[in-house]
Amino acid sequence: MLEKLVPKEELGNLIDLLKERGYTVVAPVVKDGVILFEEVGSFSEVARGVEEEQEKGYYRIKEGEFWFGYVHGPNSLKHFLHPPRTELIRIKPDLSQETLLERKKYAFFGVRGCDLASLRILDDVFIKKNPHKDSHYSALREDVFTVAVNCTHPAKTCFCTSMGTGPFTEGKSDLTITELKEAFLIRAFTEEGEEILEGLRGEVPKEEDYEEERTLRERAVSGIRRRVDREGLPRKLLEKLESPLWKEIAKRCLACGSCAMVCPTCFCYEVVDDISLDGSESVRLRRWDVCFREEFSAIHGIPLRSSIASRYRQWLLHKFSYWVGQFGEFGCVGCGRCITWCPVGIDITEEVGRLLSDG
Repeated sequence: MLEKLVPKEELGNLIDLLKERGYTVVAPVVKDGVILFEEVGSFSEVARGVEEEQEKGYYRIKEGEFWFGYVHGPNSLKHFLHPPRTELIRIKPDLSQETLLERKKYAFFGVRGCDLASLRILDDVFIKKNPHKDSHYSALREDVFTVAVNCTHPAKTCFCTSMGTGPFTEGKSDLTITELKEAFLIRAFTEEGEEILEGLRGEVPKEEDYEEERTLRERAVSGIRRRVDREGLPRKLLEKLESPLWKEIAKRCLACGSCAMVCPTCFCYEVVDDISLDGSESVRLRRWDVCFREEFSAIHGIPLRSSIASRYRQWLLHKFSYWVGQFGEFGCVGCGRCITWCPVGIDITEEVGRLLSDG
């Protein structure tokens, strides 16, 4: 493992080095009043010196003292590897077919521990634990390079400590950055990461730098107040299938699907055919779908989960129970997006706690 203490003004060269290697760089930017992951051409576009205020159904950004004093906005890396709309096949009137397989060499910059964990989960869903490897996801995932930032200022809606995904990334990226007061402590965990870090000006970290990092980590961990008790959680939730609390939640839930749309691991989709007006071609599309939509569970036109209570139950249990049965891990990374972006402020950590204490 190579590590360097890099001056803050040197960090812009990191994106230049990635672009020289042919990467399309995706980084957090400030757009329309939120932090969003988007493709960037230079470091000048990357969000710096802003902080977020996040709570139930609430999000604001403001000026901040630190370069990376924020966490994330509503979108995630899922938007690039499993896009909201994917063209699968083009079919001509003579029934000839063209399989559409997009390829990009992505470098994800400014990724937090929760989003790194979401990549591992999506890898299991689409590739590693799927008997039918998804070629579209695989093509986009193949050459991904990750530059992570350790969270030193987690949001109030974060509960990554409960899910074992953060706030620090524990070496699960190619490069990891910890923002200190005067410089960045950067570590490389892969061969390519070391090659890129060698291209940055820096010096050997001192013990006082490590001590500052430990202090920042302890402060971040102690600042995360939301909790989910994972001990025996899949079984305990299955015992609450008939709890009256589901109907209570449904009185507040709009079934809008916002929680699933912003979730970095929700992967459900539908496949539809889009025929051009002149009939010259038909495009088979894959587009995101959510289990909150009544028609999502329909068989022969009849929805199996017709009530909002049943649909919310399906979503929450999939995250914390069914997913474990399917893939051997939880489907939640504790990023807190579903709490922040729920328009009525439903807090999944509170609802899990209420269900476990019910009866």
